[in-house]
Amino acid sequence: MMRRETALFGALLLASACAGELPRAENGAPIASLVVRAVEWNVNKVPLTAVRGVADDGPVVVVLSDHAASVFLAGALVATDVAHEGWTSAGVLPGADGTPRWILGVDGKGRVEYLRNGAAFEDVSPRYGLDGVPVRALAALGGKSVVLQLDRELAVADGRHVTRFKAGPFAQVVAGAGLAVGVNAGGLQVFRTNDRSVSSYPLPQVTSAAVGPDGRVYAATTTGIYANDAAAGLSLVFRDPAAGIHGLVASGNRVWFADGRELGVVDGDRVALTHGAHLGSDARLAASASGDVWVIDDVGVTRYQPSVATPSEQARWSTIIAPAFARSCAACHLPGGRAGLDLSVPAAWETNRAAILQRVVVAKTMPPDGRPMLESDRAAVKAWGDTGAGSH
Repeated sequence: MMRRETALFGALLLASACAGELPRAENGAPIASLVVRAVEWNVNKVPLTAVRGVADDGPVVVVLSDHAASVFLAGALVATDVAHEGWTSAGVLPGADGTPRWILGVDGKGRVEYLRNGAAFEDVSPRYGLDGVPVRALAALGGKSVVLQLDRELAVADGRHVTRFKAGPFAQVVAGAGLAVGVNAGGLQVFRTNDRSVSSYPLPQVTSAAVGPDGRVYAATTTGIYANDAAAGLSLVFRDPAAGIHGLVASGNRVWFADGRELGVVDGDRVALTHGAHLGSDARLAASASGDVWVIDDVGVTRYQPSVATPSEQARWSTIIAPAFARSCAACHLPGGRAGLDLSVPAAWETNRAAILQRVVVAKTMPPDGRPMLESDRAAVKAWGDTGAGSH
């Protein structure tokens, strides 16, 4: 069923592409095609429900749910900690003992818990000077520092000192590049920890924020993605009138977002979007130490990474498809083309394989009327499909 659904979505997408019906970024540039693939990390398909957070560090993945913490090593479940419940936050952060990376979580009692020896969690709140003080969330600030969200304060720890200052309350706190960003109903407050200055960014109905790898601040409402510009204000870079945006997170050198059932990446004013990712409409996103993105929904937890064509896919596409693409498809499907769907790379063809074959080879409705296609080019697309059929 999922394969048929993907094919149908792709067919509808290609049917409308050259008509210019696809959404565009706010600056008028077309939205690029984002191709992702799921990463196998739970080889035995261990059921995971009521997931609240996930963190990974190389081969170690920790999934935090309402009643347990599940630890996976190289894809296999190796430990389950049921001593803590009600987890609210997770991440890979600099260790309070000076080590580069700890996997940390915040449990339902507001305690900061450290995964020791890949087996069980222990309370390390006292290491942050927060013994008995409820912590709501934590995030890596940059360098050796972390920020911990309290009820009406932020605590900044660098491994030697803990500094607390009044701030909030916030619905969310994110951090990076020396910035801590608090989200409330009216907008953002950005704290620069080097000089303790504070900037406010009004944005009614903001739902989430992220700090990009270059220190640029991003924010999301259900209808738009914003980024701070040279004038220090927030500028709209992507708009969804259907109010489908429901996630935003910085991971590695990317800022990911969820829009309806699709995944997107925003980099400054450039936006790319998947076609057929089939996320849950209420999916939440979490960062991965690898730069991938975790998607948490009622189905469970999926990890996605940008897809790169294998050498065989690249060679097959270059030999069979590239000449036909140049003659028959490039007018609409180059980056920035009128279709809004970039098909100039092999990975995009692999992702939209079923839809392309249906529209180009079977129904012969693509290219659209007025753009004839040589039968030899149509045959080349069929040959490409036949060649790759055994590998998909």
